[in-house]
Amino acid sequence: MDVYIYRLMFKSPVHFGDTGIDLENVQEYVGSDSLFSALINVVNIYYGSDEAGNLIDRFLDTPPFILTSLFVYSDDLHFLPRPMDDSFIPDEIKRAKGKDLKKLKWLEKRDFLKWQRQDEFTPEDIDEMKKRQDEYRNAFVKEIRPRVVLDRITQQSSIYHCGYIHFRQNAGLYGIVAFRDSSFVEKFKTIISLLGQTGIGGEKTYGCGMFEVTFEPVSDIFLDILNAERDKHILLSLYHPSDNEKHTLKYDLISYDIIRKKGWITTGRNALPLKRKSAGFITEGSVIKKTLKGCLIDVTPDNPPPDILSHKIYRYGYAFTAPLGRHQ
Repeated sequence: MDVYIYRLMFKSPVHFGDTGIDLENVQEYVGSDSLFSALINVVNIYYGSDEAGNLIDRFLDTPPFILTSLFVYSDDLHFLPRPMDDSFIPDEIKRAKGKDLKKLKWLEKRDFLKWQRQDEFTPEDIDEMKKRQDEYRNAFVKEIRPRVVLDRITQQSSIYHCGYIHFRQNAGLYGIVAFRDSSFVEKFKTIISLLGQTGIGGEKTYGCGMFEVTFEPVSDIFLDILNAERDKHILLSLYHPSDNEKHTLKYDLISYDIIRKKGWITTGRNALPLKRKSAGFITEGSVIKKTLKGCLIDVTPDNPPPDILSHKIYRYGYAFTAPLGRHQ
């Protein structure tokens, strides 16, 4: 497969998070399900609903490419989710550095490679990983803005708050995409560039989420991370099991977390007064025994009004994994 890394350089603040009344709750990265939905919406806007439907059909059959979630980068530092399996770390180090280990949510790619290989760890290694995680927090700042909304009937005003992420200079988000069909490389470049003009995330009516993008083949450390031969795997995307994977899933999972996602439906430029069905995912950083595929999840609400919604709604649940553990 052809594998590329792309970096989003934001020209405006961003708002990533669950929709609803708690708009002040934001996160600094984007799940693979939300990224895929944003790409489909861009295809719908610029190429029409038929083309968006054709792309969905390709993914229901054999995905032409698979995506990681979007993670933070700052200059030449690229962060990845810390693998949830720490069974190789000696107990004496865990006792001495247990609190620091729990605080390590993100690893810079060089630290990730060391963890991936499950090399001999020292307390000093954990101290260094913790310092580099400070660089992660320095890549962006969060802002909470007060907003006023008017009741449509009474015209009474009420205040709510909305959260925003501002990425610092030379910082932003990056993702990795692997193409099973090389003819989609140029198409993906075009779609992700159009997404930069449209904006990703919420609050786009306020100009949020606009970006420029660079795109290049993976190299150096990322090649080492993705091409190793190991006995386990770590998820770099959200994952939802396909029907034929569900019956063995409990045997395939080693260390994992689960998240349930829900929200309102957007199709093209239209935000609909309909909520999609909620869907559960195994999260990034979870560790599994073997490579799993995943699927698109049908989250179409039951009996939607045909004059409002005339097509099915899907969420992306294909697994993008990197090797982890001892040599095979």
